[in-house]
Amino acid sequence: MKASQAFNCQPNFARRWMALGIAVLITLTGGILYGNYSQRWTRSDEMQSAAARLGQFPRQIGSWKAVEDAPIEESALEMLECVGHINRRYVNEETGKSLQVAIMLGPPGPIAVHTPEICYSSRAYELQDERAEVMLETAAGERHSFWSVDFTTRNSLAEGQRVYYAWSAGRNWEASSAPRFKFAGAPCLYKLQLASYVSPYSDNDGSDPGRQFLKELLSSEWAAK
Repeated sequence: MKASQAFNCQPNFARRWMALGIAVLITLTGGILYGNYSQRWTRSDEMQSAAARLGQFPRQIGSWKAVEDAPIEESALEMLECVGHINRRYVNEETGKSLQVAIMLGPPGPIAVHTPEICYSSRAYELQDERAEVMLETAAGERHSFWSVDFTTRNSLAEGQRVYYAWSAGRNWEASSAPRFKFAGAPCLYKLQLASYVSPYSDNDGSDPGRQFLKELLSSEWAAK
């Protein structure tokens, strides 16, 4: 081998190692960023504070009283990486109507992707129509938005369900069409899902128990924290 050829081999060898080093660095950086994004490495102070706040979710909200706490499957909690949750049935002490309220707390990635359209359609329910955005405003002028979606059941003897759901990074609830991107930078994320038995053909008026509950929740001391 000529001296000039041997000399030219060294830069190629160095470039290969440099390219490999860059590839490893990109892989490690991506893993660290994903770990931070999913809260895999550490549980932030914000997450712990949010979990403590969720633990104070009231059992009495206006005229609605919690009457039952239902368990959530461990597989679902693990999939969503929940660090806190509630799943309760509330009954209106004046009307006797009831509804189910679930709130999940965890990293924004897993919490953002699971929607009722996926969950209910895998059971004995069929989507009645496309979801609709519902805007609610508090007396203080704060605006919140929720998705509302109606399901009919394949059981002719059972009522359909109306489900409201939204996400919050700590303050206002939002019916985002792209929650995974909208809340990607949030240290933690709440997801609220409320289900009540109601005719899917009824109007969104004052007789809707889900809307009644949400209005009283948004006016509660817990929502103002």
